[in-house]
Amino acid sequence: MAATLGSSGWWQRWRRRVSARNGSTMLLLLLLLGSGQGPRQVGAGQTFEYLKREHSLSKPYQGVGTGSSSLWNLMGNAMVMTQYIRLTPDMQSKQGALWNRVPCFLRDWELQVHFKIHGQGKKNLHGDGLAIWYTKDRMQPGPVFGNMDKFVGLGVFVDTYPNEEKQQEVMASVRA
Repeated sequence: MAATLGSSGWWQRWRRRVSARNGSTMLLLLLLLGSGQGPRQVGAGQTFEYLKREHSLSKPYQGVGTGSSSLWNLMGNAMVMTQYIRLTPDMQSKQGALWNRVPCFLRDWELQVHFKIHGQGKKNLHGDGLAIWYTKDRMQPGPVFGNMDKFVGLGVFVDTYPNEEKQQEVMASVRA
């Protein structure tokens, strides 16, 4: 499976609004919170969106995951290019992650993620999928899409592998 974050190709868009707990750490495999700077009006005079640089990724992805000044940690087989972030190469048994280092103290927040899952797999099977984590503890490797199976927080799973042998049709499912 090769999971990438970029600007061309077939994209899925996912938006979720949740309430955060004070001191929670945003642990995400990939994250893109809008683009641009400062507040921008969303509705008919109702609310404003603010881009939080410490929780945002935007192209070009220079410096992401490198050095102590980066706000993001890479794990496993993840690789940062200028136009996309590849979590895993198109090979079996590979895992990769991108984790935010900064705790999120916002009461309300919105997450926008653009991703693409692709590869040379047979019958449109491209890996097991991916997860977006918002948990108390960060960088805890484990058996559930790269994270530990017991956690405090939210996990959003995009499962692309038909685990039941009877299932003929390959279809992604999303669970939160």
